[in-house]
Amino acid sequence: MRQGWWLLLTGTMAIAGAQAEFRGFWVDGFNEGFHTPEEVDTLLRRVRTANMNAVIVQMRKRGDAHYLSPFEPFATNQQPGFDALAYLIEKAHGMQPPIEVHVWVNCHPIWPGNGWPADPKHVLNRFPEIQTENLQGERVTEVGYGMDWGHPLANAFFTRVALDIIRRYDIDGLHFDYIRYTGENWGYNPVSVERFNRRYGRTGKPEPTDPLWKQWRRDQVTAIVRKVYANAAAIKPQVKISAALITWGDGPRDTDDWVNRSAHSRVFQDWRGWLEEGILDMAIPMIYYNQANPERARFYLNWVTFLKDHQYGRHGVAGIGNYLNSWENTLQQIEIARAPSPKGNRLMGVNFFSYAATSGNGTEGGARRYEEGFYQLLGERAFPEWVPTPPMEWKHHPTRGHLMGTVLKARDLSWVDGATVELYRHGTRIRQMQTDGTGFYAFVHLEPGVYSVVVRAEGLPAAQTQTVVITPGLTTALHWLLGETDALPLRRLKSLNDLPDGTRVLLMPKRVLNDTLSPDQPLQIGELLGEHTLEVQLREQALPWLREDRVAVLGTLTTRPDGSRMLTDAVAQWLGVL
Repeated sequence: MRQGWWLLLTGTMAIAGAQAEFRGFWVDGFNEGFHTPEEVDTLLRRVRTANMNAVIVQMRKRGDAHYLSPFEPFATNQQPGFDALAYLIEKAHGMQPPIEVHVWVNCHPIWPGNGWPADPKHVLNRFPEIQTENLQGERVTEVGYGMDWGHPLANAFFTRVALDIIRRYDIDGLHFDYIRYTGENWGYNPVSVERFNRRYGRTGKPEPTDPLWKQWRRDQVTAIVRKVYANAAAIKPQVKISAALITWGDGPRDTDDWVNRSAHSRVFQDWRGWLEEGILDMAIPMIYYNQANPERARFYLNWVTFLKDHQYGRHGVAGIGNYLNSWENTLQQIEIARAPSPKGNRLMGVNFFSYAATSGNGTEGGARRYEEGFYQLLGERAFPEWVPTPPMEWKHHPTRGHLMGTVLKARDLSWVDGATVELYRHGTRIRQMQTDGTGFYAFVHLEPGVYSVVVRAEGLPAAQTQTVVITPGLTTALHWLLGETDALPLRRLKSLNDLPDGTRVLLMPKRVLNDTLSPDQPLQIGELLGEHTLEVQLREQALPWLREDRVAVLGTLTTRPDGSRMLTDAVAQWLGVL
């Protein structure tokens, strides 16, 4: 009987495998996988044996980097000086056929719960104020110290870490993990609570189950995803944004039941909403269940079915916990993932956790590691022939465009938190949102054409209106300065030649021309198009500025002994990549 079942399974899987399909491994940074060139070579050999077409590699674990980062310290368990990401990309893309490289970044966890990082470059030493807290004021979560998405600086820092990877490395995708909170008792960073109270006229600490407070924290997580997605589309439109997503417990029956699931109600990760908005290209829920347990097998089936029927034109991929399952049960879960739902919908592929832990007995500690037979089994029975990953038509043949921008106060370039941004077409308001804690907003996947944008903010002058043209496949930036300023707003740097020393000037947007990695290094800015440049001496520099950043600058005009002009006593605000 078992032999006959295997023959049927093998035949069915071979037919399904003939079409484009995402086939990947999660490759974590704690175990062997990419710490040395030899580990990378072994990884790619096994991936080829299994006829896989992608790897999702954990390049950020807890505020560290397995690549060369200007923002975070080098991982201590990495071969010193070895840029794992650069080497992996070169080798994987050089294979025939090539293997996609998706960079996995842990978002929330930044340090284990014991001790404290020694490296001054670590985010906890740079910005200890961004830590999350629970209702009781404790800071060590179940995964250690974590960033609180309600603190604008956490938003700003992580966004720049993520976009730096996309800009400097030829990656195929960026993959979020822990893009959430750890539970409804967390998210009580004092700055986040103060912002919430100011927005809604409250005082004190809200209860963990307060619906408005839960939605607030949900919005803070979504804001990060939206900000990275829009800026990534501006840098490299083909880069795929994906995430490892929560599926604790049984799967939802429908969209009404979705709000009762842990992802939405406990850790504030509205990944169904991200797919619907279009700020996530590929959803990979971590459907880690032991197929030998009938209840858990039902959980797996229900989550896979929900994902098949709720992709919203994007890609759903089943995250299979092979580390919990026997080889046979992993193959069975692949077949379940490949089968159509009762409504006739299919997923776009499968991804395995993990490359290191290849099979198990249903428990966290029972996993077997690096079994060569497992990689061979996948290549012989699950994936007997190599196929490419499915194309993302909205990226390869875009028919829509994106709009994003930042709203700042003109007097000091501080972020305007909670400004209302309205989007109109043909006189009808079609979308509306509030800026996040960094003044950022984005409307994605807009039909091409002419739009009007209205911005208003409490305590600042009346609404401003601008017109913008949306073009298919392009991201358009529209930044705003609200309120009065004692500085002279200028569009062009050459206008500085006619002004006397001591004039306070405001410039936006300008292009950063140099990497400034230390506070004593001056910032060089230039026009978005043009040859004029200007040196800027900043009052302080919290983070490095990187070439091709876009900034707003406010400073005092000065003439140097050689006759050239510069700005001193200046402040700068990051606007994004456009």
